[in-house]
Amino acid sequence: MGKKRTSAISNQMEKELSMMVSEKPLERILSLENRITDIHTHIRQMKEQIWDIKEVLTTAEASAYLGLSESYIYKLTSTKQIPHYKPNGKLVYFNRKELCEWAMRNQIETTGTNDPIDSETL
Repeated sequence: MGKKRTSAISNQMEKELSMMVSEKPLERILSLENRITDIHTHIRQMKEQIWDIKEVLTTAEASAYLGLSESYIYKLTSTKQIPHYKPNGKLVYFNRKELCEWAMRNQIETTGTNDPIDSETL
């Protein structure tokens, strides 16, 4: 980092520290709780966006992506019912697009007419 950027960060931290010292304890706690909530929101958004970026998933990630337990994912791999890869013969990896295609197979046709539903019938 350059000296200018380091100095700006240091100045910002000093301002925040002086604000925290001058605030009353209850206000400080509320301020920290708000910041923690913001951090949790950002983490949740980042977790949601990772599925758009990451192509190769681990078993835990495939489990989260599909909403299935890891043990069930392992059962599907052992019975070769789900597409997977074992580059070194032990660790299991999944291609995100293949998992999506696998999950969307066997589409069930809807019943009734193909007419669009209008708001009057609801």
